[in-house]
Amino acid sequence: MVANRALDDMLHRAARLVPGLQGVVATRPAEAIVHTRPASGGIESNRTALEAMLDYWSGTYPEAGRPYWSSRCWGILIWQPLYLSVIGVHASGVSLSLRDIAQPIADGWTGAVHIRDHEPAQGDTHALIAHAAREIVSCCEQMHDELMPVIRLNPASVRGTQADVVLAALLAARKAQPEWSDAQVERHGRQWLAALGLEGHSGYFPFSRTNGARALALERRTCCYHYRRRDGELCSTCPRLDKHERIVRLNAQHETG
Repeated sequence: MVANRALDDMLHRAARLVPGLQGVVATRPAEAIVHTRPASGGIESNRTALEAMLDYWSGTYPEAGRPYWSSRCWGILIWQPLYLSVIGVHASGVSLSLRDIAQPIADGWTGAVHIRDHEPAQGDTHALIAHAAREIVSCCEQMHDELMPVIRLNPASVRGTQADVVLAALLAARKAQPEWSDAQVERHGRQWLAALGLEGHSGYFPFSRTNGARALALERRTCCYHYRRRDGELCSTCPRLDKHERIVRLNAQHETG
């Protein structure tokens, strides 16, 4: 039974805003990657799970090489905790503790994030962003330290991917704040990156939809190397594309789905 209703409500709201995003309150230990303070034997089980995740991606796409495998593993590990943190602040007015979270891994993917039952921090938006940023930094540092012995990570890619995920999560949180202007989203984005020490690693750019509506897209500075897969191509926000081509692809994506 969940002791804190605010936590339960926040997790349900996040799942509604982002299909596939799952946070659950831990009721029993799970075979998982535990990101903070692993129990005795936890570090070794983390290593086994991380090696299995790498084996999945390197075995499925051997042609893509280490840049893709490392970027893929890192992005999969961080996306749910970071999305939950950002959405918690802006959609529910709370900041989660990421201490003692765990993520079961199967077939190269993380399952639901197991979060210990606790009372999330509350306060004004500035204080919540500062609190959530500290939680994210601590969580990501441990994930990084545990993944590095399994596969070498590029420092620029690590920081760029982290910044991209946070700003993408902010766009998802915007669905709960329809009154936000583009300028407000950009201001919040700058605040998050500053709190995380990631200024300059990502951003937004405004563009026009084919129907004339204005929108924001990620101004990514980090490539995920998806194009190196045999079935891959450059992403719609890939920094390797010139901005005009990104806008064409973003509009095509929007119109088809």
